Amino acid sequence: MPAETTAFELPAAVLARLGSTRPKPADSGFLRGALHSRRLVLLKSLLTRAERHAPETCRRRLLLHWRLLARAEAAHPAAARTTLGYPAVGNWLLHTLDVPDGPPFDKSLAGLGAAAAAAALGAGTGFRLTLPTDEGRLVLPGIGAFDARAANVRIVAGPGSVCLTPEGRRAAIRLPRPAVLAAPLQGWRGLRPLPGGAGVLDDLDPYWSGRHLSHGRALPRSPVRSAAAARPWLARWRAALALLSSADPPRAAEVASLVDSVVPIAGDGPGVVSGTLRAAPWAVLTTLPASSRTMAEVLVHEVQHSKLAVISDAVPLLLPGGDAEHTVAWRADPRPLPAVLQGTYAHLALADLWRRLAGRRGATPGSRKAALARCAAYAEQVSAPLRTLMESGQLTAEGKVFVAGMKCYLESLSGVSPDDSYPHPLS
Repeated sequence: MPAETTAFELPAAVLARLGSTRPKPADSGFLRGALHSRRLVLLKSLLTRAERHAPETCRRRLLLHWRLLARAEAAHPAAARTTLGYPAVGNWLLHTLDVPDGPPFDKSLAGLGAAAAAAALGAGTGFRLTLPTDEGRLVLPGIGAFDARAANVRIVAGPGSVCLTPEGRRAAIRLPRPAVLAAPLQGWRGLRPLPGGAGVLDDLDPYWSGRHLSHGRALPRSPVRSAAAARPWLARWRAALALLSSADPPRAAEVASLVDSVVPIAGDGPGVVSGTLRAAPWAVLTTLPASSRTMAEVLVHEVQHSKLAVISDAVPLLLPGGDAEHTVAWRADPRPLPAVLQGTYAHLALADLWRRLAGRRGATPGSRKAALARCAAYAEQVSAPLRTLMESGQLTAEGKVFVAGMKCYLESLSGVSPDDSYPHPLS
């Protein structure tokens, strides 16, 4: 079975650096490790519940899928971790843990088979497996979907290809391996990679349905089934990444390495709407931004939300209780303290982003002035909520270290020349 679950610790120095919002390559490894630990805990909870409440046929099938996942991890640990950390797997876990015992729970357990198959494909492991579809479609998280128009699909993965055979038919589709992210082929649609990044453009996850952003807005997906529909999304991503690279290479590297998926959602207004779900960090849900700068803002903003979601699941930053709500500059309605922390952290990163855009080589005097004004505006938005956090009496010992890192970096933003140093709250 996958590695045993152990308590995950974030050293104080790492926690302080993470509080600053400044990207460090080693810290991304800590975050990935923390998320993996969390996923293993949730999987163990799921298996324990299944052992107690699922019928024997479901338990046997679950054991088969678990063994495939273990084989994938033994063959290629990094590939298995990548699949378990994928946002859609987090969505599936949340959905399955939330559904009541009985047929809904038993049906949802089959999602482990899709995750195990995806992990095995990524690891290069050969296998034979029959998986149920959801209304005729089989989704392999992070890879693609097969419109089988059948209740089950037989998967045979060999060293050079993957064959998918719908139940009741002899004809199979054959996908090249390892290049499973292929162009549309006889009902198969692979997810499109994000240029220069580690993630994909993902409109296939069936578990986004019914989810809501923090302000209550539903998440209608915006399908990108054709190359033409995907083109503006990929172009906006590419341009935003180029802009970040020119202004702040460490930030660009963080976005490229941590964003596992961009999830297009439909919008009904002129402004961009974006969000992150705590169950699915490293997914950026967004309507299509109008410009590369807006897209860069969205990516930086949502990556901070993902980072804080992972950190908060690894170490408690706030004490339980504390029902008071607080006024913040970026929202009209009062916010509970966890939301204050989330917003303050994201807006601190945006202040830093605009300071670095102001110092970008080739910036005109006008664009530099406008960028510095944006930096000052975000910094001002952060200042009062940061005091609220520090004076709340609700911070844990880890939370005090984290928020001290935020405070020190906010103070450093008043300097003229942006750099990666900041006063260390532990010194």
